[in-house]
Amino acid sequence: MYLQGESMICITVKVDRTRQWVYKWIERYKLNPQGDWFKGESNAPKQSICKIDNTMERSVITIRKSLQNKPYSQKGALSIMYELERLGMKSPSFSTINRILQRNNLINPSPERTGRETEYPTYFLDVQQMDLIGPKYLKGGFRFYFYNIIDTQTDYAGVYPILDKSAESITPCMMDFWRSFQMPGFLQMDNELSFRGSNRHPRGLGMLMRITLSNGVSPIFIPHAEPWRNGIIEKFNDTVLKYFYNTQIFNSFEELSEKAKDFTRFHNKNHRYSAQSNQTPNQMIDKMLYKSKLGKEIDLKQKIMVECGRLIFIRFIHSDLKLNILNIYIKTRIEIQLRGLRNNYGKTYTGH
Repeated sequence: MYLQGESMICITVKVDRTRQWVYKWIERYKLNPQGDWFKGESNAPKQSICKIDNTMERSVITIRKSLQNKPYSQKGALSIMYELERLGMKSPSFSTINRILQRNNLINPSPERTGRETEYPTYFLDVQQMDLIGPKYLKGGFRFYFYNIIDTQTDYAGVYPILDKSAESITPCMMDFWRSFQMPGFLQMDNELSFRGSNRHPRGLGMLMRITLSNGVSPIFIPHAEPWRNGIIEKFNDTVLKYFYNTQIFNSFEELSEKAKDFTRFHNKNHRYSAQSNQTPNQMIDKMLYKSKLGKEIDLKQKIMVECGRLIFIRFIHSDLKLNILNIYIKTRIEIQLRGLRNNYGKTYTGH
């Protein structure tokens, strides 16, 4: 069409392409009318100006292997970047480091995680999450537990080995964390018996509940048998097991307790979180203008009186229309209303 003298507008309309596209192929024809001007050309650069040199690649591999052999350390691309900068070297990009690791078979693929259909309410700010790991065992069959607690805004955490999972063992650890870091507005946990009280007196407040409520902290109990609702502390539990408990042999409970303090300090100083703009927990808390630490002394041998406060239970009402609070099944207004709707309309409703 061009050689027959048709206008550029007519050509673009007939071939349904832009003028820039038509001009490009006409210019290629003019440069080589008898050759393969009509074949596509590669857009790849003739040489890569960003190709990583062998020295940098060896440095990345060396640092990765060094971090793998270092207790408690993260070993991902971000940790390698910071280590290179600490050594005074200009670090390649995050994606380049990952390509180097993949090329040298230094990446272990993570198992795929399946999501949950029901979203968890996120109505609360200033939250700390806590949980127990165990029972775990030392050499010789000595049994113990880990009590872990973490602040969801800064990822500042505490790891406390305890001999049993009673409230008498857990409460001093919680108070120590509140003295060293700060008290939260909300303390989120699962429905562990030692957290909530006792089955014999389900409506009575246990020691841990009395300490939290008397200091203005509101406990939040997540739904039954759904630990993923406490996602931040559950992920931290995996970190404790992977980078601490499974990496070494402890000869005694006392040695375990001392090394748990070292791991806690190392975590808060060195572990970086993408959700915190790749900052460490210590860097996050350095920016806090005010910390509401637990300052008063509390005698745990005396019964703590609670004048006011609130307990928060997050529950999902399933098809049986039962509400379980502290192992007490409550016949609630929603159950009556839903049963009325079912009778009136001949349908079954499930409330959430």
